[in-house]
Amino acid sequence: MSIDKDLIHRLVLEEMAGVISDEDQVYLKQIICEDPEALNEWMETRSILNTPNVKEFLDSPGTIENIIHAPYPRKNFNIWASTLGAAVVILIAGTIIYGILWPSIIRPVTRIVSNKHISLQLPDGETVDLSIKKGPVHTDAITLNNTNKALTYTTGIASPKIATLTIPPGKDYSITLNDGTQIWLNSTTILQFPLAFTGNTREITINGEAYLEVTKNVKPFFIHLPNGTIQVLGTAFNVNTYDVDKVQIALISGAVKMKRGKDSLLLQPGHEATYSPQGVQISTFDPSTLLSWRQGLHIFNNTPLSEVLQVLPRWFGMKVIMDNPAKRNSRFTGVIDRNKAVSTSLDILKATNDFDYYIDGDIIHIK
Repeated sequence: MSIDKDLIHRLVLEEMAGVISDEDQVYLKQIICEDPEALNEWMETRSILNTPNVKEFLDSPGTIENIIHAPYPRKNFNIWASTLGAAVVILIAGTIIYGILWPSIIRPVTRIVSNKHISLQLPDGETVDLSIKKGPVHTDAITLNNTNKALTYTTGIASPKIATLTIPPGKDYSITLNDGTQIWLNSTTILQFPLAFTGNTREITINGEAYLEVTKNVKPFFIHLPNGTIQVLGTAFNVNTYDVDKVQIALISGAVKMKRGKDSLLLQPGHEATYSPQGVQISTFDPSTLLSWRQGLHIFNNTPLSEVLQVLPRWFGMKVIMDNPAKRNSRFTGVIDRNKAVSTSLDILKATNDFDYYIDGDIIHIK
């Protein structure tokens, strides 16, 4: 399905500014749940806009409302975009992304090629296909070692410029950063990081899910998320931002301070913080269950079927359509295995829930 990129960009801008309508919010959530391409576009746009300077601009009273709420026909967005009001919106968004408010070290994220390959976009714009190029890979700015789904690198350039590592549906990958920090990335995740930490802080951006073991260092380590920032000195934890309205941080060891707006929270080992529009919920967790995704497994315990099915597009690159919405609230306890055919997981779901399914091309129908 061909998606309207301009419309998604606009809705993300409205979402981050807090002025999106209920109707548009529902539409945005639906399309990113059903279409992996739309999900990637949403993740990339949020990643581009997720900086303190942009947030300060978006939070300015009336700045966005007075511009982006010009009426437009959703089904004919291109015509609307040709009007003066829309041109102002696009100009402002483009200015934020490419010049005035965007730090010079940041570059926009490159789209995943065919949604199948792991890709690394270097600061100079060069993109390395890590699904094809194995072993040592030499470029002008960096030497990569891509072995066994893991990346290490060396660079002789002390530059804070940003590289972007993109993990498509059905894949997982790990990377060791310049300071020795190790990051394991789940499917459909984007990581932005400098090739070298040159300032007084170490800062990266994550959209998706990742497990991190942060190397202790006098420089504090910051992780920017769609709706907040994590500050750590040396720790191991899991972060999940697949659902922008349900950001989860689970601490294995060390200490993590989560900042969201004016609020902050110090998380203790063995506890998970879930941030939602309703507030913050703290709970304990089972590390073996939470981190099972690193072995290609996703363990569920009495989980609504609607949540379980959200994993399938990320892990198998297939769309899911609920032909029978009444089945959404069925509960499931079991395992989805990314290392096996999607039909294996669907058969397990079918055996423990009152539903059937069929596969049409790259679409899974639940009936």
